[in-house]
Amino acid sequence: MGAFVNNMRTLIPLIFFLGACGIMADDEPEWHRVMVRGSLKTPDPVLREVKRLEQLGQVKDVVILESYPLQIWFSADLATIEKLKSLSKKNSSSR
Repeated sequence: MGAFVNNMRTLIPLIFFLGACGIMADDEPEWHRVMVRGSLKTPDPVLREVKRLEQLGQVKDVVILESYPLQIWFSADLATIEKLKSLSKKNSSSR
């Protein structure tokens, strides 16, 4: 019986730790790398929004290629990507 109690003392904290790791992993968004085109406007509203979201930690690894319009590469979760793609489409209607 003593060995069983000692094993349970080791096993119970391990179970709680693994459970907490699973909960924390679910809270992390899945990051995707994409390219969104900037707009033809100056200042570029797409670039401005990417920079704002980068400051908030919702966008990372931003690379801006100086083409016309800009090519903005970044990593973000799917919801943020869709928001920025929508903004890009909205501001590219004059092309």
